[in-house]
Amino acid sequence: MTYIVHVTAVVEGDLDKIEALINEYRYTCLQNQPGMKQFYVCRPLDHPNIFLYTQVFVDIDAHQAHIEGDDPKTFFAKMEAEGFQFQGRWMAGKEIDSVPEGQFLN
Repeated sequence: MTYIVHVTAVVEGDLDKIEALINEYRYTCLQNQPGMKQFYVCRPLDHPNIFLYTQVFVDIDAHQAHIEGDDPKTFFAKMEAEGFQFQGRWMAGKEIDSVPEGQFLN
């Protein structure tokens, strides 16, 4: 069963550089972690210092491997080295695997 993580991150610092670091982090994770299926990132137009991202893992164990792995540590070390602030709120859970009668998943 797919495990999904949503993160809301409020950041302070050079927003273009922070966006580049988050984008680098995304592609590094996708390359290094076979248990990560997707990693989406967006920024609300009316709140440029907020990043929203969604990570999709094959299961909870893949998410645990991600948390304990080097990719997040490296990302946060780079943010700290630049003096950037990152305050995040994570919410995670298993994907609901039931489809209402007469409806289809995309």
